[in-house]
Amino acid sequence: MEVNDASAALGLTTDVLIVGYGPSGATLANLLGRRGHRVVVIDQALEIYDKPRAITADQEALRIFQEIGLADEITQTTTPHPGTDFVGVQGQVIKRFYPADPPNPLAWDPSFMFVQPELEATLRQGLRRFSQVTALTGHAYLDLQPSEGHVQVRIQRLSDGQVLTLQAQYVVAADGATSTVRKQLGAPIEDLAFDEWWIVVDAWIRGPLQLPERCVQYCRPSRPGTYIVGPGHLRRWEIKLMPGETPQDFADHDAVWRVLGEFVDTSHLEHCRTAVYRFHALVVEQWRQGRVFLMGDAAHQMPPFLGQGLGAGIRDAYNLAWKLDAVMRGLAQDALLDTYTEERKPHVRTVVAHAKAFGLIIGELDLERAGLRDQALEAELQSGRAVTVRQKFIPGLEGGLIHHEPDGSRCAGAGALCIQPWARASVADAWCRLDDLTGARFTLISTSAAWLADLSTHDLAVWQRLGGVMVYLGPPPAIPVPAPVLRLEERDGLMAGWLLAQGAHAVVARPDHYVYGTAQTPDALVRLIHGLSCALLSPSSVAA
Repeated sequence: MEVNDASAALGLTTDVLIVGYGPSGATLANLLGRRGHRVVVIDQALEIYDKPRAITADQEALRIFQEIGLADEITQTTTPHPGTDFVGVQGQVIKRFYPADPPNPLAWDPSFMFVQPELEATLRQGLRRFSQVTALTGHAYLDLQPSEGHVQVRIQRLSDGQVLTLQAQYVVAADGATSTVRKQLGAPIEDLAFDEWWIVVDAWIRGPLQLPERCVQYCRPSRPGTYIVGPGHLRRWEIKLMPGETPQDFADHDAVWRVLGEFVDTSHLEHCRTAVYRFHALVVEQWRQGRVFLMGDAAHQMPPFLGQGLGAGIRDAYNLAWKLDAVMRGLAQDALLDTYTEERKPHVRTVVAHAKAFGLIIGELDLERAGLRDQALEAELQSGRAVTVRQKFIPGLEGGLIHHEPDGSRCAGAGALCIQPWARASVADAWCRLDDLTGARFTLISTSAAWLADLSTHDLAVWQRLGGVMVYLGPPPAIPVPAPVLRLEERDGLMAGWLLAQGAHAVVARPDHYVYGTAQTPDALVRLIHGLSCALLSPSSVAA
């Protein structure tokens, strides 16, 4: 339900209050709404900003949109990412990114291009499915006051200045790079030392025009720039400001069109949007203060050169949503929420560092250093040593809720993103993406029917207490498996191959599909089940 009248929310108490109604905030609201929680989202703007901003995201974002039931609708207006060429001083290709070859491990295109207003409209429309979710547009966040067991938040209706107070169990700040909530919390920020001004120009193709079929990074000291192939007729150029230039130099259309002319014939382009951005590389030190959390650009900012800005915020939403759900349902202790920062901050910091590194490659202004860069990258590309799949720069989890061996080492596969194969229950059924059959919950998948059959009644009861689903994935088993087990076969052998690479026959994945751990023996599988239970619940409840 989306309303503009604050009186509709007077006296409102809610489970989660989200400050900011952009893609991250709307995704979190959908995730929590789908899990049955009461949610209020507030935003100063009455309407969605009608110009493109973020333009690309990856397969993990689509998998998250799949969970909230909107991926198929979103992909109706998107296109697969065509890959990227880095072009050096002499116009030669010095580095390349190609889309990974199918079959795709997450059952979606590795990366995709979209128009942000269309994406946001779909996410907001999705919230209308949930009567317990309220969106208050045209309302500004003022301040918050933590109390015992909840947070009091004051907001203001901008149409007439009316102030009201809402009470929430938790508050999530998704209010962007200039986050008011973050400033009020006084959260320290780590500066990763990247600070450059770039012009971003979006335009629609309105006539015959020769343009590259793939995205291009123009790594030329005379004027670094980026060309991005958007969906349909949308194209984007990101152009670095040179020494001595200021954002004010490009305040009028003619100045922007002149610099754009260095990259493309502008005669058949229709201007859509121009923005001058200060690209930063920043990560907030602590993303949780009690019952208040930071998310998206409020928690981190990165240069756009890896196309991960929006995707990082969507990952934040997914990581936080299932943990808030588990705690609010009594399936986990409050300490689980501390793993939000523990897991997401190192992940984002690594992605930001990679984005910064690519930005330094592209934006080099010294001609001699650029020549040496070109030689090194060309040699790496021609030798086959270069990493040409963008997804390989996206890390797994380094810590948090993942299984460790008795010697303290990380369990094989722990922290990786779990495969999503196409699967079915019988030959009479259509192939489906695995998550549509299992749901977003703890998932135990084994290719050994015998291992599942050997689990004790106590082991099964512990797993059931976690609300998990148990899957046998393979040909029809020769022996009976426990009644609750979901029996499936996969189409392309991706999961079987991944488990084989880990030397394992079973995997336990979390509700956000990150691997908790793998098992190489039946006893190891039992340890996974009980280790996860102990990590989430009190030891006394596990032993019961």
